[in-house]
Amino acid sequence: MPPPTARGAALFLLISSAAFAFSGPLARAARPVHPLVIAFGRVALAALILGVLNAGAIRRTLPTLSTRQRAIVLGAGSLLAAHFALFLWGLDRTSLPAALSLVALEPLSIVLWAWALFRIRPSRPEQLGLLLATLGALLVGRGGDAGEHHLEGDLLVLGAVILYGAYLAAARGIRDALPAHTYAAVVYGSAAFALALVLPFAPGALATASPLPAHGAVYIILLALIPTLLGHTAVQWASRHMPPTLVALVSPGETLGGIALGIVWFGTIPTLTESLGGLLILSGTLVALFRSSPPATPAGEPLSSTP
Repeated sequence: MPPPTARGAALFLLISSAAFAFSGPLARAARPVHPLVIAFGRVALAALILGVLNAGAIRRTLPTLSTRQRAIVLGAGSLLAAHFALFLWGLDRTSLPAALSLVALEPLSIVLWAWALFRIRPSRPEQLGLLLATLGALLVGRGGDAGEHHLEGDLLVLGAVILYGAYLAAARGIRDALPAHTYAAVVYGSAAFALALVLPFAPGALATASPLPAHGAVYIILLALIPTLLGHTAVQWASRHMPPTLVALVSPGETLGGIALGIVWFGTIPTLTESLGGLLILSGTLVALFRSSPPATPAGEPLSSTP
């Protein structure tokens, strides 16, 4: 895989980080729509658009998948559905800066899953990064129950971060069998199906969708178009053409951009504890990314792809 040009890498990071930075603020602005309704609407609309645009490729490639590969796609979609549900539910129950600070742990979650499932031992820089980021997460958690910041929401976001690493681990190898856009369409469709099964059992969820507030519908559409289609498409393409370490920088970019948008849009200025914890998390993530040796993964397989 040839190295990307400096201009191409900078453009990718700018576009994808900016797109993902809108995820948290847009979901916050969609209140009081239930987080599971937001998650379902986001992936269902993205799946519909990608499905229409890639209908021919889907019809050609899906029949060629083995039973195991189809099970992996469905499993990846279910994990992604749980990731979105936990993140949006956690975001609804904690402060925006705290939730977005914890999102920066996603690349380190991938490192841990690679270690647990594939015995890819973290390098020393990655171990140092994990230590710094863990200390940062603990510090962010100490700021719970102050204003909008609650530990319950922090834990839900952490669960989403953990499941994100599991989602990428479950998808290991399947991306060689499907083109990037086709894979995204099918996985988002599987995620929407999983969320549709859960929605009727989530207390109060359907009540916020009958009828769906106009502002909520607008923000769900924007969530599907900006962080999902634009951001996800950019990362899917970059995962096949750029080093995984570069792709992983989208997560800390999302954190910084989302917090900045939150300050401008909602006036949600991080507390001192949230700021210090977020800086530790970002420092740990960047130490692990910049000082790591290239991971031993199959060609074309990304280590990070923030949804």
